[in-house]
Amino acid sequence: MSEALVFGSVNIDQVVYLPRPPKVGETLEGESVETFLGGKAANQAVALSRLGTSVSFVGNVGQDSFGKELVSSLSNEDINLSMLGSVNEKTGTALIYVFDNSENQIIYIPGANKLTNHNQVTPESLETAKLVVSPMEVNPNEVERLFVKSKNRDCLNILNLAPFKKPSDQLLSNTDVLVLNETEFSLFADLDGPASSDVDKLKNELKNLNLDNRLSLIVTLGEQGLIYFQNNHMDFIEAKKVNAVDTVGSGDCFVGALSHSLLNGKSLRDSCEFANRAAAISVTKKGAATSMPTIEDVNTFFQAEDLR
Repeated sequence: MSEALVFGSVNIDQVVYLPRPPKVGETLEGESVETFLGGKAANQAVALSRLGTSVSFVGNVGQDSFGKELVSSLSNEDINLSMLGSVNEKTGTALIYVFDNSENQIIYIPGANKLTNHNQVTPESLETAKLVVSPMEVNPNEVERLFVKSKNRDCLNILNLAPFKKPSDQLLSNTDVLVLNETEFSLFADLDGPASSDVDKLKNELKNLNLDNRLSLIVTLGEQGLIYFQNNHMDFIEAKKVNAVDTVGSGDCFVGALSHSLLNGKSLRDSCEFANRAAAISVTKKGAATSMPTIEDVNTFFQAEDLR
């Protein structure tokens, strides 16, 4: 079986490229429409696999043409699909609007993903898995039950709090690394408004949470970079400057690359640096899963940086 297990959603992404968001009541001419493999968990599994980690994906597709297309796409990425179910629901779909400034809006229809269950994970898979990753597109209770099981097997549990759903104390107590963006952080911390874009203020907001020292937390800040918190130590890592084309899936790329690096024994800081570079590469390409870099891509990026 695999070293890494990814639990969650797989979707058909239908992406429309537009110059800008349409106004209410406006008909706006689009530039193109494309269809991609997507879903946060599926994207993270692809990222792990392309970086060289053996990975199993746990989720559900519908018994329809989209489901067959997704199975084929995931198989082509060398991902173990022995725990992927086919259910009597429509395959999950995301409608994504990408604008010329590379920003996006996403509408998510879960479909078959609603039926994803922790019991799909076999005992044999947890015997070999060293790391379990899950976003929150499926039922949080199922994520919690899986994390309790995997923690009992001494797996490293990485929770991506996207889309935001308030995690239970039980889920957090079985999480080793929590990854969220600034919007998700403001909801997690029960802030009155959006999280501060000022890094120093954001650090203070993190300190006020009084987090359990066993939990490492990463807040991604888009084009600014990220802040990580571990063992009462906090630091900021600046984002890499690139010409962004499409930011869809960049957060998933970050989570996948972070997981790969941690699995290979790197420190949290080094893993954040590695994931930062991988995510920077992903925004220079169209699509979510299709934009995930290979280990060769990331190494080339490192070498190019060293020459500057």
